[in-house]
Amino acid sequence: MSEDRLGELLAKQAITEVIFRYARAIDRMDETLLRSVFHPGSRHSHFFEGPSSDPGLPSGPDAPGDFVAFALGVLSAYSRTHHQLGNTLIQMESATRANAETYFTAYHRMRPRGDPLAAANAYDTEMDYFVGGRYIDRFELRDGDWKIVERTGMSDWLRLEPASSQGFSDIADHTIGKRAPDDRICKFYSI
Repeated sequence: MSEDRLGELLAKQAITEVIFRYARAIDRMDETLLRSVFHPGSRHSHFFEGPSSDPGLPSGPDAPGDFVAFALGVLSAYSRTHHQLGNTLIQMESATRANAETYFTAYHRMRPRGDPLAAANAYDTEMDYFVGGRYIDRFELRDGDWKIVERTGMSDWLRLEPASSQGFSDIADHTIGKRAPDDRICKFYSI
């Protein structure tokens, strides 16, 4: 195998791992990990338009700050989330630039009206909210690190239905996914 081909494969693996870290960061609500997948100055267009990660921006109802602050605020209205990643195609533009398309299916358990963390659009009962779509990303290699410089989230389908957790209470608590820092991955592993 040529050195060029090997370098391309290593770059694609590094990019894939950034995409995977994004999903983990979102589901565990790990702000530090989420910020780590974006280069400074990156832009976001997925239920939010603006900078991806700029912790210096003001954040609140009238000033959404950056995508990371926005996403963590929105996700707090869900008691749990799960992002499943599918097909990922990566096209190298050069040794330092690449484009990627990744299919995703995302599950969200919406908190019910009356829960202090529920969103303004909450229902009387918990609801299951599913989204299927694709992340379209531009990546750059800077200082040896591949990170996202532009993300556009495409929604291909949505589904909202009454929540169902039949059998979930039978699962041992220590094997139920939690948010950072309480999830097992955060306590015992550094991956």
